[in-house]
Amino acid sequence: MPKSNAQQRALIVGAGIAGLTSAWWLERAGWDVSVVEKAPSFRAGGYLIDFFGPGHEVARRMGLLPALEARRAPISSVTSVDSSGRRRAEISAAAYEAVADGVISLLRGDLASVIRAELRASIRYGTTVSAVFDDGRVTFPDGSSDEFDLVVGADGVHSRVRELVFGPSASFVRYLGHHTAAFSVRDVELSARIGHRYQMLTVPHRMIGCYAVRDGAMAALMLYRSASPELPADPAAALRERFGDLGWVAPALLSVLPEDVYYDEVSQVDMPVWHRGRVVLVGDACGAVSLFAGHGASLAMTGACVLAEELTAGAEGAFERYQGRMKPAVEHTQEFGRRFIGWMAPSSAWRIALRDMVLRLSGLPVVRKLIRGSVAPDVDGVLTPAT
Repeated sequence: MPKSNAQQRALIVGAGIAGLTSAWWLERAGWDVSVVEKAPSFRAGGYLIDFFGPGHEVARRMGLLPALEARRAPISSVTSVDSSGRRRAEISAAAYEAVADGVISLLRGDLASVIRAELRASIRYGTTVSAVFDDGRVTFPDGSSDEFDLVVGADGVHSRVRELVFGPSASFVRYLGHHTAAFSVRDVELSARIGHRYQMLTVPHRMIGCYAVRDGAMAALMLYRSASPELPADPAAALRERFGDLGWVAPALLSVLPEDVYYDEVSQVDMPVWHRGRVVLVGDACGAVSLFAGHGASLAMTGACVLAEELTAGAEGAFERYQGRMKPAVEHTQEFGRRFIGWMAPSSAWRIALRDMVLRLSGLPVVRKLIRGSVAPDVDGVLTPAT
C-alpha cells in the first residue's frame, strides 16, 4: 500500500475505459503515471454503448460531456425487425431517454478517445506485464523490470494482472452461456439501408443488432448461445456458421466481416478481494458486469474516480474503502445482468413476442417504468457529492 500520493509512481496495465480514467484521475492527484496496453494500437470503434448513471457524473466532473455529446450517435429509435427486415416493434429515442436519464449513446471507442485526449501520460502499446509482485515490482516481456508505488490492473475480463497476483481466471470468471462479436465496417449502401436506428433481429438464442455511424460506416453486434466458453480458432467462420441461415442483412454483414472482429465469451468477474499489497484492480478486471448488464463503462469510470478519491483521502485503508464503495454497486449490476439475459437474448419465440409487445407499448407511463427497471440498475450513492 502506498504511503502517500505525492510524487509517487503508478503503473496502469490496460488502456481501456478503466485504465484511461484511472490515469486521468491519478495524474490530477499528483501521481507520476505510466500506462501499458497489450493491443498493438489504440482500439477505435467498437460497439455502441448507452452511457449514463454514475459514470455520466464522473464524465461531467472531468469536463468531458461536451466532447461526448459531439460524438453522440444519432439513434432515432430501437427497432425489432423480422427476418425480412419488417418492423415488429419499436421504442423511440425520446421514450428511451425518458427511462435512462442523461443517456448518451456512442461508440465505446469514442468514449475512450475523448478520455485519452486529456491524458499527459504516454501509453506503451504492444506490451503488458510478465510478472507482478505484491510490493510493486514488475517485470516486462522484454526482460526489463521496475518498481512502482501503485500497480493498477485495468486489463479487462482476461486480466493478466489478476492472474499473476490473485490466481487463475477460472477462480473468478462466471460464464453466462453466450458468445458475442462486434465490428465496424465502411459500407455506404449497407449503412444507408440500416439508417440511424438501432435495428435488431432476434430468434431464440441468437441476436444481430446494427446501426449506422459516421461517414458511410456501420457497426454490428452479434450474440448467440453457446454451451462452452471456449473460443473458436476462426471467429469469422464460427459467426458464418451460426448466423448464415438468418435473413435480413445477415448475409451482407457476414460477407464484410473484418479480420480483426472483436469476439469473446460473455462473462462476469466475481472476486472477494480486489487488492493485495500495492496492487489493485479496477473495472472489468475485478467486477465485469457483462454485456447483458451494460453499464460497464460507467462503472469503470466510477471505480477509477473512487479509487483516486480514497487514495487522496489517505493511503491507509484506501483500497478497502474503495472496494467497500464499489463492490455493492457491481454486485447489484451483475445480478441485474443475469436477469436481463431473458430480455436481450430470449430463449423462445413467445419471450421474443413478449419483449416486442413491451416495446410497442413503451409510450405508456406504466410500461416506461417497467422498461426503466429492465435497463437501469439502481447504483445511486456510489459517488460522494461533488464539491
